[in-house]
Amino acid sequence: MTALFKTPKMPTPQQVAPQVTEAQERQEERLQAQEDLQKRQMAARQRARRRGGSRQLLASVRGGSADEKTTLGV
Repeated sequence: MTALFKTPKMPTPQQVAPQVTEAQERQEERLQAQEDLQKRQMAARQRARRRGGSRQLLASVRGGSADEKTTLGV
């Protein structure tokens, strides 16, 4: 009768299903990849802020507006 009132023991890692540990590893890899992506995006934004002004100044050199006509005779 006392077995009914005992608290269950924590299972050992060997008893835990291998699928659970594999799923945890995959989740950790996904989280790490997501953090790396966020770091790269943040660095790209900072780079764009630093160099954004010079690109806008040279916009007419790169192509200008779509209304410009560059054909001869028209």
